[in-house]
Amino acid sequence: MTAVASRAARVGLDVLDCSELRRLVERPWFLRFSFAPEELVHAETLGDRRRLEFLAGRFAAKEAILKVLGIGFLQGVAPREICVEHTPHGAPVVRFRGRAARLAPPSVSVSITHKQSVVAAVAIGIPDAGGAAAANGRTASTELKEPDAVSPPSTSTTAPAQRSARDEPTPPTTAFLRVRVGQEEAHYGGDLVDGARILRLFGDLVTEITIRTDGDEGLLAQYSDVRFAAPVKPGDYIEARGRLVRQTRLRRVVELEAHKVLSARPGTAESAAAVLDTPQLVCSATATTVVPYRRTDTATDPDPVAEES
Repeated sequence: MTAVASRAARVGLDVLDCSELRRLVERPWFLRFSFAPEELVHAETLGDRRRLEFLAGRFAAKEAILKVLGIGFLQGVAPREICVEHTPHGAPVVRFRGRAARLAPPSVSVSITHKQSVVAAVAIGIPDAGGAAAANGRTASTELKEPDAVSPPSTSTTAPAQRSARDEPTPPTTAFLRVRVGQEEAHYGGDLVDGARILRLFGDLVTEITIRTDGDEGLLAQYSDVRFAAPVKPGDYIEARGRLVRQTRLRRVVELEAHKVLSARPGTAESAAAVLDTPQLVCSATATTVVPYRRTDTATDPDPVAEES
């Protein structure tokens, strides 16, 4: 590569229809692979239509940025290592992590636009005078966290990647389980599985989260807002996930959901089953668990006298 070529701007472009991601964005494995925790947290604050539009726009931006880095999908960088946040005015801001940071040029700008069901993104990378970061082994990192804001759905905005020495924001604490429901768990007529089976999954998720946050299994104090949305039968595959949404000195509040992703179809044939096009919500709930004070991190809690409200 000549010196002139190494200093040339690199441009990436990607266009997709939101319908291409409609099924994928309901798959937890795809969300974890494709999006940074901050992007997922913001997506969960949006309605269904805006959530799909938001995630499709971010996915297109990541594709465009990967082209700026000179690599394709599944070529050493996971899309979640590229985080596209936004300023209070809605302008996208790029932050790199891990392997993406080692390949990124010093300056990357990205623009995202939406029209009806189509999203498009353009990324431009500007190397420094000494050449592209990928060519000289330089480590690039962008470390800006901005407040949540919903970018306008029908406008195009551009902003450069920004850097600072601040620590990266702590990603949300989550837990995930996938289980197959066995025949021995049917307790009612019609081969129905009782709701307590799903609540036991939720209990395991809450326990994992408190172990991760406090090094203690904690004590599950209560469930609230429990809603059973669909029946569960033997042979069904259930994906359950939990997310820590509130933390006080002694209490942890976790939001929980369980979806059916594969369904037994005994009416079709004795061993028939099918992959559901869209995961079906079977149960949701909010759990509150209590952890012993002696297990909490006192270094982050200056007031050990009274528990927070």
